[in-house]
Formats: sequence, C-alpha cells, structure tokens
Amino acid sequence: MNKLATLVLVATFAATLAAPLAAVAAPNEVMMPDHSMRVSKIIGAPVYNDGGQNIGSVVDVLVKDGVADPTAILSVGDYIGGGTKLVAVPLSHVNLTGAKAMMPATKQSLISMPVFLFPPNPNSGG
Repeated sequence: MNKLATLVLVATFAATLAAPLAAVAAPNEVMMPDHSMRVSKIIGAPVYNDGGQNIGSVVDVLVKDGVADPTAILSVGDYIGGGTKLVAVPLSHVNLTGAKAMMPATKQSLISMPVFLFPPNPNSGG
C-alpha cells in the first residue's frame, strides 16, 4: 500500500475515533478540525490510567491494509530487570486528549500482556 493510501486509511480511522476527542484542536494537538489525527503527536504521548497514574507511553502506531483498527504500541517499562516492555493494544482502547492518552488499564495489566516485538528489518543487514 502506498503512503497516500495509508494516510487516507489513517484519516478514515481518525474520523471513527473522533467522538471521545475534542472536536476542534490547536495545530499542536492530536485532533485536527477535520477530525483527522496527527500520528506524530500520538507517538511519544504518555499514557495514564483512570487513576491518573502514568502507565506507559505510545512508541508507535501500526496501520494494516484494509479496514482494521490501528494498533498502538506502548512502552510499559518496569519489566523484568528494570528494562522496558512493548505491548500492542487497539488504538480504539486509547482515549487521546491533547498531548496525553488515557486508557482503563493498570500498569500491571499491561506488563502482564505478551511482549510485542517488531519483526527484523531485512534491509538492515543484521
């Protein structure tokens, strides 16, 4: 799928996810006036639970071919040995508001999820 088709697909998903988000946002926020989302503002956003605790951050957003819910890749940290752990959750489970994200989860529930690993890049030579 080419980049333009991917952007159109992301914009379509953004329109379906627009209800819980602010209808009009400043250019530096996630939601644009036309209800499209700026993935560049989602990536790096801290994720908080309903209790206001920081439970991770968004490190990437994956979009599949066809009509599928985009996937948010979260870094939940505090994994075995003190490192970080990546987990995948549907982007629709993450309520994006301004420069932060909210989701009804605990850090422990995210840590107990399976580890997400990006596939190796065949062009990286390694």
